[in-house]
Amino acid sequence: MPDPEITVSEPHVKQCQWIFDQAVARRNHLEQKAQATFGLMLFLVPLLAALFVFVISKSSTSHASLRLSALAISIVSSIFLVLGFLSATRAIKVRAFETLYLQSVIDESGRFKEYSAGDHARGLLYCASMNEAMNDHTAQFVKGAHIMTAAAVITAALAAIPVTFMFSSSRASPAETKIVGTVNVSLPQVNAIRDDVTNLKKDVNRLLLSGQAADDDVKRLQERLGRLDAKLEKVQQATSAGSAGK
Repeated sequence: MPDPEITVSEPHVKQCQWIFDQAVARRNHLEQKAQATFGLMLFLVPLLAALFVFVISKSSTSHASLRLSALAISIVSSIFLVLGFLSATRAIKVRAFETLYLQSVIDESGRFKEYSAGDHARGLLYCASMNEAMNDHTAQFVKGAHIMTAAAVITAALAAIPVTFMFSSSRASPAETKIVGTVNVSLPQVNAIRDDVTNLKKDVNRLLLSGQAADDDVKRLQERLGRLDAKLEKVQQATSAGSAGK
């Protein structure tokens, strides 16, 4: 840095200090952006892994073209993700930083230097210029990480399109169930009719064993047969209505 031709005052030193602080603030901002991009990549890694597993294990031979398309796009997305990961890691690993150290206040013999506002201002400007050059270098890596991450996200979204078609076309068709054998239907009306038939059989057997049937017994049997006939008719109507509804 050239020697100042004018006397350096306190406002000059403050201005140089502000320039130095701006370089430091920009460095911190770039590091935060790189860390945020790195976190997004950590989220995309299991997503792509799950996509690979699904395409390889769940796809059938009838979707060979869709499967190859999804795998190819997923591989491209993984490549972009790896490149972005390297750029973000490189941006985070850059640690070179210039600041005023012991040499700014102690000479070669170990004695304190006489304070000079000009030397102080020149030191701050030198450190600010070196830090800005390093910030520009880091910004290139952060920009590359952003571009590669965006490309990885876009290609992963494109890979999801053929996977969606594979999933929608591979749904299992509803299975047809065929009943073989006797089916026991348990309905309140059927159970009531079954009980009536059982009781009616008992009464008929009792009359046959006694050898004689009174008029009252015959009338009672006729009434029960009438009720049984009415119940059977209701069951038939309910069955017909259910078949028509289907």
